[in-house]
Amino acid sequence: MSIRTFFLVLALFPAAVSAQTGASDPVPKPINAATRAVLLANKPERFTEVQWLDMMEKPVNRSLYPLHITQAALATLDVQQLDLRFRYVPAER
Repeated sequence: MSIRTFFLVLALFPAAVSAQTGASDPVPKPINAATRAVLLANKPERFTEVQWLDMMEKPVNRSLYPLHITQAALATLDVQQLDLRFRYVPAER
């Protein structure tokens, strides 16, 4: 390998590394009314409303806490408005 090639690779390495990093986090989409109703219906008693909503905005918590949704809730809510970022599980309550 010639010295010219070595310096060319050395000059291009930082550009290649910076191209591998992602952009900053996108702006989170706000939770709509239908999803908020299901979230609050599934809120554990140990959390306040604010704590629960803040916690469920993180993607890792969305997968840890699936939202149970009843047939009655499906009848009253517009299912097409439910946020697909959350995981919904049918419940028998």
